[in-house]
Amino acid sequence: MSKIYCIGELLIDMVCIDGKGLKNGDKFEKKAGGAPANVACTISKMGKRASFIGQIGKDYFGEYLGEVLDEYSIDKSLCTYGGNTTIALVGIDESGERNFNFIRGCDGDYKYNNIISNYFTNEDILHFGSATAFLGGELKETYFKLLDLAIRSNMFISFDPNYRDSLISEELLQQFVENCIHFISKSDFVKMSEEEVLLITKESNIELAIKKIHSLGAKIVTVTLGSKGTILSYNNEISIVNSIKINQVDSTGAGDSFVGAMLSFISELKHRNYSYYELKKICKKANIVGAITCTKYGAMDSIPNLEEVNKLI
Repeated sequence: MSKIYCIGELLIDMVCIDGKGLKNGDKFEKKAGGAPANVACTISKMGKRASFIGQIGKDYFGEYLGEVLDEYSIDKSLCTYGGNTTIALVGIDESGERNFNFIRGCDGDYKYNNIISNYFTNEDILHFGSATAFLGGELKETYFKLLDLAIRSNMFISFDPNYRDSLISEELLQQFVENCIHFISKSDFVKMSEEEVLLITKESNIELAIKKIHSLGAKIVTVTLGSKGTILSYNNEISIVNSIKINQVDSTGAGDSFVGAMLSFISELKHRNYSYYELKKICKKANIVGAITCTKYGAMDSIPNLEEVNKLI
């Protein structure tokens, strides 16, 4: 069975649970988080082999997060340890929508090691979904080196920009867009939000934006639309794949669980000559995973298992 690698940050989400947002909120809960780690946890819950690549804090939060990865049976053999854990403050309004503040810690210190090349095979998938990698540090350099290694290893490459306006300042925005374009151009699968696809392409129309993403080199393109579903574009076919109705509590990690499900189900196909019909079935299933993730607080705690998903198909 192929392994799905996810590189980036593993952090603590301090989630405001009283619906008052970060400014006025009083009640916070500690949750394990970090976009690539959320993806890895989803992959594991879908019954596939997941490996997390990143730096884990050498503090009490880091100990806790390492134990969480163990609980999900996620491989940590390419992790390093040191520094203080990154913390994300997550405010949630009455509709379940979020706002963020970040206290960046050790995630940016993850350094490339040549031993990684001994792990990757052409049957594996590598997902780039970090919200912090393009901020700089060793992680950014490692991100680009791993992309080159994945290309040489003929791996299936997945990319999610994970844009956060609280992280990417106006001064960093143009470089962020250029970095995203580089990764998109090498990717087999791209997941973006409506905001991200318009931001990166500088288009005002989603269909034109998606065409531009394909012209850069991306093969499978998905644009998540929240409760409206997901736009799936592949091989000159495009449609909106509907989601299910839910009572939204916290949308944190919904996009990550969608990605984890997509990659898990794509890995089952054992080939890369996909039909649109195959991908549409996979996308419908992944939409369900993402939707269920919104029904509880915390990105990882709310990820459904495969049995829960299959009941809703």
